[in-house]
Amino acid sequence: MSNSEELDQWIGRFIDNSEYINEFPIKAMAAVFNYENINIKEVPYGWHWLYFLNLPLQKNLGPDGHEKRRGFMPPIQLPIRMYAGGEIIFHKPILIGEEVKKISTIESIKNKVGSTGNLTFLRINHKISNNSGVLINEYQNLVYREDKNTQKTKANTSIKSPEHYDFEKVWKTSQEMLFRYSALTHNTHRIHYDFPYATNVEGYPDIVVHGPLMATFLLDLINNIIKVTKQKLNKFSFKLLRPVFVGGEIYAQAIKTSTGLDLWIKDQYGKMSLSAQADLTD
Repeated sequence: MSNSEELDQWIGRFIDNSEYINEFPIKAMAAVFNYENINIKEVPYGWHWLYFLNLPLQKNLGPDGHEKRRGFMPPIQLPIRMYAGGEIIFHKPILIGEEVKKISTIESIKNKVGSTGNLTFLRINHKISNNSGVLINEYQNLVYREDKNTQKTKANTSIKSPEHYDFEKVWKTSQEMLFRYSALTHNTHRIHYDFPYATNVEGYPDIVVHGPLMATFLLDLINNIIKVTKQKLNKFSFKLLRPVFVGGEIYAQAIKTSTGLDLWIKDQYGKMSLSAQADLTD
């Protein structure tokens, strides 16, 4: 595990860059979602992940496919990196054709010991803004863990998905879908396309569906709901509970609450893999 004092030096570090929001990623993502003849003038919820892509040189990729821990990313020694969840506050829409700026800042780094062994939690704040102010304020949570050869065996703590829901949309994941989403987000993490690596190195039974993609499934469901209710999405927070593996149908489901929606992804085995909350206003 990395020395806490050494890692603390990364807290507060930031990078910033600007990008022109062109329509091609939107059209490409719409094809993945089977949307035909679209005319989108705003970036849909969750599709901001198609922009401000990290483009490391090929020589700077690590054995897992991620960029080696250098520069902005702290030198966390634990080998396995996972997307754990996050929180997105939507202030104003990102418009197609405008130039926006993103500032990413290391918020916190915490070492812990969990049921599987040593863990390091990294929290990053991403602010996307234009000349008028902040459009999106996002907090991204990453967790680093030991590899399958050194981590302790974790007890099965899977949670069965609720039987009752008010809204649902069904998705069928495939290797092609994961490939296209990896390409659109320039995500080279090998668990999403390299079966031998995913199974032999990281210990999964199959290649893994991207956490942000599942969050986008829920955001797509929210978008369908608020088109009818005429509401606005203010905040979306989500937590990954267990991996989802490619193949079979998965279900984006939601139930009404006093402040908006409770949502979840039910995997092909009926287990809750991702939980989320959406704050809505009229």
